[in-house]
Amino acid sequence: MFEQAERNRATVIRLMKALDGCDEAAIREIVAPDAGWWVLGVGTLDLDTLIAQTKALLGIARVAETTITGTTAEGDRVAVESRGNFEFEDGRAYRNSYHHLFELRDGRVTAVREYLDLRVTEATFGPMPTAA
Repeated sequence: MFEQAERNRATVIRLMKALDGCDEAAIREIVAPDAGWWVLGVGTLDLDTLIAQTKALLGIARVAETTITGTTAEGDRVAVESRGNFEFEDGRAYRNSYHHLFELRDGRVTAVREYLDLRVTEATFGPMPTAA
């Protein structure tokens, strides 16, 4: 059980790095096609919407780095606390704090619950659309 939890933790850390780099191939390799990514205040995004929003919001950042401040892995669940630092050519900076709860099955992410300060996001990017 411990070894599986550590493999899951490594998979999630790899995903976090792929998200920073908007690495679509790696994201699709790690996240199951039918996974739901729930975001507080937004709703549940499918994989294609998640990738499109990541590219649109963060893909143009000249600095894109997420610092993981803590992880907890137990069985098929991995919790991650992190801080994002994204800086854009037009002078905007997006810095938010996050808590993600990832669920994995067979080495792939199948569900995510993301908690963040949506006010910080909207101050940088404008009103966020809610998921259908």
